[in-house]
Amino acid sequence: MSICDSNPLPRLIYLTSIVLQAHADEVLRPYELTLEQFHPLKIILLEGGAVGQSNLCGLASKTPANMTRILDRLAAKNFIERRPDPLDRRAFIIHLTEDGEKLVNEVAGLFAGYLNKIVMNDISSEDEECCRRVLKRIIDNLGRITPDAV
Repeated sequence: MSICDSNPLPRLIYLTSIVLQAHADEVLRPYELTLEQFHPLKIILLEGGAVGQSNLCGLASKTPANMTRILDRLAAKNFIERRPDPLDRRAFIIHLTEDGEKLVNEVAGLFAGYLNKIVMNDISSEDEECCRRVLKRIIDNLGRITPDAV
């Protein structure tokens, strides 16, 4: 009997997330980054190289305090710059630096190879698509839950 046989699906999703994060952190270790730090960098690149800090919080599902801590570390490593938002003096636009963009492109290539060779090994495209549909439905269901429904 494996761990997969004795646990409900939400627990398996949680365990998968933990194992994936541990492997991702191992891949990122030579870059002195964690997955939590890499994720906002990837989002900024996907948003065209710059994004408002409050928008980044939403896209990364992080609290403002947590995002500030992450961005402080990324700025110290010269991967991002905070620039004042010309439309709101209280807000910042987060820009990738040249070093940050180079890092994201290099690491994204490593992750793509890693995911394809290791994580998705022996998983058919049909199984992957089925899993994708189920996970999207779970996310949608969770998004509809109100605090009073729990």
